[in-house]
Amino acid sequence: MTLVPNQPYPDLIAWEDLESILISGWGVPGDYQSLQGKADKNDVTIFGRVQIGDLHIFANVPLHLSPARPISLNAQILGGPSCLVELQYRSSVGIYQMVLSAFSLGMTNAEVIATYKGKYLSIFGTYPRKAV
Repeated sequence: MTLVPNQPYPDLIAWEDLESILISGWGVPGDYQSLQGKADKNDVTIFGRVQIGDLHIFANVPLHLSPARPISLNAQILGGPSCLVELQYRSSVGIYQMVLSAFSLGMTNAEVIATYKGKYLSIFGTYPRKAV
């Protein structure tokens, strides 16, 4: 086996930077905002921290990282409560989107944004991968 410098080992899955999928209205990407994911044969792992902005939808999920079905991931608002991030299928755009679950906080979307805008949301989770 020949290894190329600065490349992942061929038998290891590489993390992808998903910052480019963040929807505008969720802060400006920077040192304290990143979202990463990796897919192996059966599962996808997502982790990162994003700043809460003006929308409850904060990211589009690339096709190769789509879940097998709608799913929720645990999340934590830094300096605030724990909550859920839902991966919901949007038939109008034909993709899954990451959505901060206002229901998990017992609030409306408007209340969540008014209360937590500018705070950071930390996400980590693994889910079954959709066959592509």
